[in-house]
Amino acid sequence: LLKGFSDKPEKIMAMYDEMKARKIECNTITYNTILNHFAQCRAMRRVPQILEDMRASIPPVDPDIVTYSTLIKGFCSSGNLDRALGLLAEMQADGKFLPDEMMYNSLLDGCAKEQRIVDALRLVDEMKKTGVAPSNYTLSMLVKLLGRCRRLNQVFTMVDELTGEFGFRPNIQVYTCMIQACFHNRQPAKAMALYEQILADGLRPDEKTNVVLVRGHLQVGLVDKAVQLVRRSYSGPEAAGVDSQCVDMVLTKLGAGSEAADALQKEIEAWHKRPQR
Repeated sequence: LLKGFSDKPEKIMAMYDEMKARKIECNTITYNTILNHFAQCRAMRRVPQILEDMRASIPPVDPDIVTYSTLIKGFCSSGNLDRALGLLAEMQADGKFLPDEMMYNSLLDGCAKEQRIVDALRLVDEMKKTGVAPSNYTLSMLVKLLGRCRRLNQVFTMVDELTGEFGFRPNIQVYTCMIQACFHNRQPAKAMALYEQILADGLRPDEKTNVVLVRGHLQVGLVDKAVQLVRRSYSGPEAAGVDSQCVDMVLTKLGAGSEAADALQKEIEAWHKRPQR
């Protein structure tokens, strides 16, 4: 029944109150289910009461790794990174559970949203020391944060260090974030070098990659290069192209109704009409 109200925190709370009134005992799974719904709805104001009830139960219901992970993700999503970091410290002090990659990823996501670069780098150091292997998802969040904070050199260093130390290759999402970081730092040449590296590594740029490249060049005033990249995004049997909003931006820069804009639009329309594999 609780799972049926995943997007209705008021109904979840009403059902929980009814369970308490009827003296129905809750176990860790029940509490975690309730907390998870609150986290998904960003109704974290309800959490302190649930935690107090867990402690007051006879016998007390101790939080497990799922409890901590759920709460940390919920607080990070709702913009309360300090509370999430406090829970991590509490869990580490207790010593019963060790943070895993998912938990660190939630915290790094919170750091990226609030541009808390010092906390993010400290968390990465913790991961290394405790042997928690990062993933491409971890790396993409770090790249976003470092790029927004204008630390482009550190972006490349971080990617090289983590992929080398933990033995994995950057995926297309990481490369796309790196390209975006280049444009945050107004370095279109480095963005293009990354694009060529993507192709050399045998990866296939997706629509998101193409859009980031085209928009980035428009933002730095390189309209001709943006047009070239649009055409390139539609070439080849497995071309991903760009989205309609990106096309509109390029056409606007070329001048609505201009010969160049009309020619590009016809090329894109022809691509969409051809049989797709």
